[in-house]
Amino acid sequence: LASPRMLHGEAVKIVLLGNRSGAGHTHEDKGSFILEYAGQTFAMDPGTCDYSRPFSMLYKHCQRHNVLVPAGSRVRPAAENPCMQTISPDGEGDAQRLRASIEAGKAYPDYYESWTRELQSDSPEELVITDCYRLKEGCGCGRVEFLWNTVLPVRQEGDAVLIEGERAAVRVEVPEGCRCELRRLELFGGGIQNQIAFVREGTAGQIRTRAVLQA
Repeated sequence: LASPRMLHGEAVKIVLLGNRSGAGHTHEDKGSFILEYAGQTFAMDPGTCDYSRPFSMLYKHCQRHNVLVPAGSRVRPAAENPCMQTISPDGEGDAQRLRASIEAGKAYPDYYESWTRELQSDSPEELVITDCYRLKEGCGCGRVEFLWNTVLPVRQEGDAVLIEGERAAVRVEVPEGCRCELRRLELFGGGIQNQIAFVREGTAGQIRTRAVLQA
């Protein structure tokens, strides 16, 4: 699902990723979103690289995408891959607003009892992402992490994280009940993937993440 809009004369593009049942050669990115503004990518997809490099496997992991990841288990929590569920985003919008939702938890049959993601944007300058989730008993995870990835510079300012582009910025507020961690992940070729992680303890709840686009 894709939404192109304009803000202060600059393009705002949002993409929400789903899945076709049984699709192979895919990443663990169901429910992930991409945000482009003013010619730069503020919420990124890591893409891939030469398949002879170990990074090509790392880039597939849900921990490299903008998703809600189960955390706290001894082994890496992973989405089903290939995913045997059809996961289709549902939504509507126009030049001003966007509403979209997706049942992304279906990609994690071993971890989520349910995980629904909703994107709400009443104007191009604001994006609210609401994740409602419940982890499965016995999955080994006692918390979740909302991940937002970018190669742009990031810095924490009080109860928000500022992502700074050349002509614009995005201010992401730390959701209520979460702690913020800023991580630097290596990319193939020597680059850095800046990861914003909002960590919430507990096996069920709601995370409401608000982002404001600034000229």
